[in-house]
Formats: sequence, structure tokens, C-alpha cells
Amino acid sequence: MIEVDLGRETVRALNARLHQLPRDTNERAWRILNARGAHSIAAGLTVPVEITIEGHVGYYCGGMNKAAAITVHGHCGTGVGENMMSET
Repeated sequence: MIEVDLGRETVRALNARLHQLPRDTNERAWRILNARGAHSIAAGLTVPVEITIEGHVGYYCGGMNKAAAITVHGHCGTGVGENMMSET
């Protein structure tokens, strides 16, 4: 499992890492720590990964998701999962 601490890394850097994953990646399990209400975490994903977010997220978490399974252990702001383009 890959852990990303948003206390040390930006959401922009996290999302860039996720968007660069190839479709056949073996890096399928991700755990996000210290979300602290950040907006747009894991937005626009097109690869089948599993993301667990520990903590509260802000607006548009998981928006425009095509293939990822995203679990949030905390509260979510408005627009969570907005414009999802798949059944996951």
C-alpha cells in the first residue's frame, strides 16, 4: 500500500502522481493521511485503484472519477463524487 501524507505533500502533487499511473499499474492500493479538509482530492481518476482517505475532505473529492474506488473515513464537503462516469 502506498501512503501519502498531505501534511507533507500537496494535493496537486498527489493528483499528478495518480494521473500518471498506467492503466495496468500494480500500485493499486493507496492510503491518504491528513486530508484536513483539502479540496479535489483524487479527482479525475481513470485507472482502477483503491484509495482510502483518512480524515475529512473538502469539495469535489473523487469528482469526475472513471474507475477508482474511493473510501473516505471522515466528513465530505459538497460535490463529493460529482460527475462520476462509472459504476464504482
